[in-house]
Amino acid sequence: MDRNFSTNELMDRASSKRTIALISRGVLTLRPPPEPLSRSGSPLHPRLIGLGAPLLIAALATDLAYANSLLFQWENFSIWLLAGGLLLAALAGLAVLLDIVLHRITGIHWVRFSGFSVAALLSLLNALVHSRDAYTAVVPEGLALSAIVSVILVIIGWRGWSVSARQTTNPIISEEAQ
Repeated sequence: MDRNFSTNELMDRASSKRTIALISRGVLTLRPPPEPLSRSGSPLHPRLIGLGAPLLIAALATDLAYANSLLFQWENFSIWLLAGGLLLAALAGLAVLLDIVLHRITGIHWVRFSGFSVAALLSLLNALVHSRDAYTAVVPEGLALSAIVSVILVIIGWRGWSVSARQTTNPIISEEAQ
């Protein structure tokens, strides 16, 4: 009789609210899901860095296309890609501050942060170089700056786009591993 009561109680709890089932060591446990946007939620800045970095890397491709074809539209594409990447870099910088204030990250990995900052500053310089007229807007300085920024972003971004010293762990996964 007691066994049926506890089973019914679990079924009522599962049907009354959304729960997550975890199977660890052969035991089924039901727990409510974590709040998706809590103060200790996932950081915002990796998403913004991850969206902006491909734009800055794509500027290298359009610079190469311009250097090979001399069609001025490729230079226009380059400056738009640089502007979009710089806008997202600025938003990512604000998101890092927000993540620190809301305690979504506990510390900053200064090498990664410095690398992303150098890439953003070189891209700003590259945007100024691209504001020149004609062939000198891209070749040789703009092309070199785009290549340097691309190498920095690929090397530093290889392991992810976060500047957090320690990644926050998912409480469900960490409980499951115990």
